[in-house]
Amino acid sequence: MHKGLIVALVLSQLGVLGYLAGQREWVRQRGEQIYLRTAPVDPRDPMRGDYVRLSYGLNSVDLAQYRGKTAGTALSRGTAVYALLKAGPDDVYELDYLSDSAPPSGLYLRGRVSREVLGGQIPVSYGIEQYFVEQGSGEAIELRRGDREGVQIPMEVAVAVGSNGLGVLSAYRWSRLGIGFEQINPTTTALSNTLNWDSATIAQRSPVLVVSLQNVSDTELKIADNDKHCGFSLQSLGDTGRSLSQADKSCSPYVLREADMINLAPGEVYRVELNMGLPRWYVTERGSSTSSAIVVSAANERFRLVYQAPSVLPGMDVPLLWRGSLASPAFSVRGRVD
Repeated sequence: MHKGLIVALVLSQLGVLGYLAGQREWVRQRGEQIYLRTAPVDPRDPMRGDYVRLSYGLNSVDLAQYRGKTAGTALSRGTAVYALLKAGPDDVYELDYLSDSAPPSGLYLRGRVSREVLGGQIPVSYGIEQYFVEQGSGEAIELRRGDREGVQIPMEVAVAVGSNGLGVLSAYRWSRLGIGFEQINPTTTALSNTLNWDSATIAQRSPVLVVSLQNVSDTELKIADNDKHCGFSLQSLGDTGRSLSQADKSCSPYVLREADMINLAPGEVYRVELNMGLPRWYVTERGSSTSSAIVVSAANERFRLVYQAPSVLPGMDVPLLWRGSLASPAFSVRGRVD
């Protein structure tokens, strides 16, 4: 009797595994095929074979993009959530909004809150954060995507999405635009010493970020930026529980103008230096009416710089314009973190 129970349990577990494998294969073959832009890290694990670890913009969702019955700040680890997706150029999809219930229509990914909600960011995993590759090919992928010291090229991963929100990875391609990042003059000044700095001292003591956008394709591309560098924005990661956002809204929305377009031949680089001590990059905390430089009020916070292609007015023909967004590695004013 005891032996029969063990056999029944084993068979039931095998049945569940077989069902899950069959469900994933069904989605792989019949699901809607889309692309998500990613940033891979740590591609090899000797215990499990070669795979690429992936992160997405969908993995950290701002509370402003959450719509649900349960308050976003009350979401607990393991809670099921649903990311409604919207189509972008080149079949690359982005988040429309996140909810705690399945949307009545549209394409969505089902995920779970992966840890405590802090700093206005909801962390979510979708089961598509690892992409297994042929044994031995992980190193080649790592070399192709680049490292911290040079231009990094995001992977664009093909995802088959089922009607129930299950996502299954099936292939990948490379982005046509890569991003490089360097931090100059990180500060080691304690927070208490910055309270009485004037604006000139803040600008002098703040880190300067050098961002490079490189055309890594074999055809010409266009990007856009202007004298205010409206192509770039500052994004807080909210690690310490504070909800910070960029105070300057003069670039929102950023609409493409002919004068802002920059042609990039294959291999060509657009390079810009951004002083984080200038008012353009000041931040404000949720609920506050004041703003300040990150070197003054956010020395322990991590941020990313994000390049976002501008919106295009109806009827404006720009076939070579690169569309989408690219994020830099994370940084703090005291030096590179990520």
